[in-house]
Amino acid sequence: VVLLLAQASAFAALSPSAPQLLNSPYCQSNCLGGRVPLGLSQHGSAARMLGLRDAANRKASFPTLRMSGGEGSATAVFVYVSCKSGTEDAFKAASLDNAKNSVQEEGIARFDCVQQQDDPTKFVLVEVYKNGDAPAAHKETAHYKTWRETVADMMAVDRKAVKYTNCFPASFEEWDVPAALAGGAAESGKDDLLAVHVFVTCKEGTADSFKAASLENAKNSVKEPGIARFDVVQNTEDKNKFCLIEVYRNGDAPAAHKETAHYKTWRETVEDMMAEPRSALKYSNCFPATDANW
Repeated sequence: VVLLLAQASAFAALSPSAPQLLNSPYCQSNCLGGRVPLGLSQHGSAARMLGLRDAANRKASFPTLRMSGGEGSATAVFVYVSCKSGTEDAFKAASLDNAKNSVQEEGIARFDCVQQQDDPTKFVLVEVYKNGDAPAAHKETAHYKTWRETVADMMAVDRKAVKYTNCFPASFEEWDVPAALAGGAAESGKDDLLAVHVFVTCKEGTADSFKAASLENAKNSVKEPGIARFDVVQNTEDKNKFCLIEVYRNGDAPAAHKETAHYKTWRETVEDMMAEPRSALKYSNCFPATDANW
């Protein structure tokens, strides 16, 4: 209920007519069930309402067992893999099977697999753990051991891991995959999403200011209809290093994002905090396969 009220409040801020729409009997009886009032499409916020409705539905479906009950420190491990040429499909197949089983582990919130667009031999596994014991527990599972043995001879070089701490979202429940996926349900279909990893190194002494500006940008960015996720994580070994994980629903969304007031404010605010120009890598989603599971 709290999550639904929060989503409704966020939508109310988007349009002056939102309160009337949200409080109308038709909307209350149908919006969260999968339909949008006819009048909503006329005031220009249908896509935003759909996004808020879907987010509310997904978050309301999280099983209590997987929720932290509030904010917490998660560890996001980025595992970088370079495969031998010709093994990409086999690596992807093994990694998808591992990921599908991994998200069912109690200590894992997410286990994303993405493939680099300009070099399909390169993959990143984004593993989000909910406690300090979870990584070791994961490595004791049968599916991890099977994956490790299966892909061992596919590696062009040793895989590398970089650890981050979550900044945004702050709560575990917003990192969790939907309940159905965590329960082992198979995905139906495939949505082609663009995941952009933006790497930032701040000047010494500016990390807190950069984080504050980036959190404000992220909170507004996730409201954009073309954005599926907008995460902010901080390197655990070097507090001046951050990664922004931006997941876009279509090819037009990145340009639309850069035209928003919150992005322009962020860009101007952090400009003098950069120790070096920020860099970005573009990936295609492998797992989860569908927009709804991001």
